[in-house]
Amino acid sequence: MRSFVLNKLVRDKVFTSMQQLGQQITYRTLTDEEFLPELKKKLLEEAQEFDGADKDATAELADLLEVIEQAGKELGHDFESLRELQLARRAGRGAFNDRIFVERLDLADDDPWVTYYAAEPSRFSELHDRP
Repeated sequence: MRSFVLNKLVRDKVFTSMQQLGQQITYRTLTDEEFLPELKKKLLEEAQEFDGADKDATAELADLLEVIEQAGKELGHDFESLRELQLARRAGRGAFNDRIFVERLDLADDDPWVTYYAAEPSRFSELHDRP
């Protein structure tokens, strides 16, 4: 017998399928405190699996929507209210239609956004070669 550590949230019917196949499963039901962090991990997992060049790209997008909808439910919002919020944010902040990719941002030392970017060096590397 071969054993594998999964340590991951799985869909209800995937679990049922594993049982029907006679697989020996060690599992537990997540607590309320554990569920949302595991949904976040699942969201990242599904996002990593998305590849626009893959023929199953839309299936991966559907999986992302499933996780997003469940996370919304956990936070007390149904999918329709999430969609309304999405549209409101789109109206205020725009969408991605113009495909703009910012490579570098030069800010004055007293710009209030300096604090925001500097606080997250793992996301925003600061360059020290000023133009």
